[in-house]
Amino acid sequence: MADVKRDLRRGASISAVWALSRAYSLLGDPGGVFETTDDMAGFADSLRNGPIVRSRGGEVYSSDYEVCSAVLRSPDASADIPEPRNLLESLLLGPTPPRDRIDPLLDAIISKDGAAHARIRRLVQPAFTHRVMQSWRDATERVAAQLVEALPDDRPFDLVRDLAAPLPMAVICEILGVPYADRNQFSAWGDILAEGLDRPRSLGHARRMDAASQALVGYLGNLLEQRRANPSGDLLSSMATAEVDGDRLDDRDIVATASFLLFAGFETTVNLLGAGTEVLLRHPDQFAEVLADPELIPDMVEEALRYVSPVQYTWRTALAPIELPGGEVLDESDTIVLMIVGANRDPKVFEDPSRFDIHRPNARKHLAFGFGIHHCLGAALARMEAEVAWRTLFARFPDPSSWRIAGEPLPNPGRMIHGLRSLPVQVSSRVPA
Repeated sequence: MADVKRDLRRGASISAVWALSRAYSLLGDPGGVFETTDDMAGFADSLRNGPIVRSRGGEVYSSDYEVCSAVLRSPDASADIPEPRNLLESLLLGPTPPRDRIDPLLDAIISKDGAAHARIRRLVQPAFTHRVMQSWRDATERVAAQLVEALPDDRPFDLVRDLAAPLPMAVICEILGVPYADRNQFSAWGDILAEGLDRPRSLGHARRMDAASQALVGYLGNLLEQRRANPSGDLLSSMATAEVDGDRLDDRDIVATASFLLFAGFETTVNLLGAGTEVLLRHPDQFAEVLADPELIPDMVEEALRYVSPVQYTWRTALAPIELPGGEVLDESDTIVLMIVGANRDPKVFEDPSRFDIHRPNARKHLAFGFGIHHCLGAALARMEAEVAWRTLFARFPDPSSWRIAGEPLPNPGRMIHGLRSLPVQVSSRVPA
């Protein structure tokens, strides 16, 4: 009965949100436009008139690089999901999951603040050392070589399906210690959870998110029990045995962190590789430069992260008044939506920001991996995977004239996570004499 009531509340909340959002959108309110548009880059550009823009619902929006970076590094900006303050916010936020359940988002490090965040990061950080990263590079190079070698040179193939998606999924499964045979199920859960970063569009969508979340949590919980009994060299075992000053992670911390690393480590890289390759193919002069000089690939990775912005936006809630660049102030309890895609194309920071330029001198200033204490733990992993994938791919197919887009790319349906679901290409490995 409790679940039925919760579903009724959730269904009513979702319907109310969409009705209100559509009405606000017709009035030109930024909150309504944000909730109803799929064009996050276009919405971000519409905010350029000031450092922040306020909506009728009380939310604050910004595409300003200095504002976004200031909020991301502020100790008074919370990444946690706020409690509703009124009926409108109660509708917008909807019912929260029962707290006896582990939630891959609410319980993950990305939603923790202060001491709770520092504690998990301190205990997980040893798994992301340079030495460990090198072992992951070895695994990535091995998987990339196998996938690229299997690509056909006499017919079209889907770059996302055949390389961009299976590479990071295979690597994150190896890192976590998930059996390779289960990678397709892991990938399906990750796709659903990534879509769940946006607001549910229907009760059915919300139920699919719940089902995927609980299935993933249950799977990792069982795997964690096995690793506690028989530790191996994977990340799950490392988190299960990690101890700093007598402090250890509990099951909720470990399962939530592992769940989040699954789709965060997978989704960012697959969308960077897919969308980044499409962008490069649409800039043939720069593509030819990269193929002729693979040492340009690290610079290309940074510019692709800036230009594509795999994570389009994030949000923070002010725990205390926050003074922003430009003199604006976030009041306590204000929630601000930080348009990362807009900050990464702020003309005050990036010259001619809508131009893709692998020689851009300050491309690495992008906020694609966040900033401050919540800077992405897996940033180095994503950079390494993209570099290895492109180096391996371009070594197999080094002639720029042999490449072409062989069909219409299919965008990812998510709004927060941006990229491609499919990129048909045709390419030959035969090098002209």
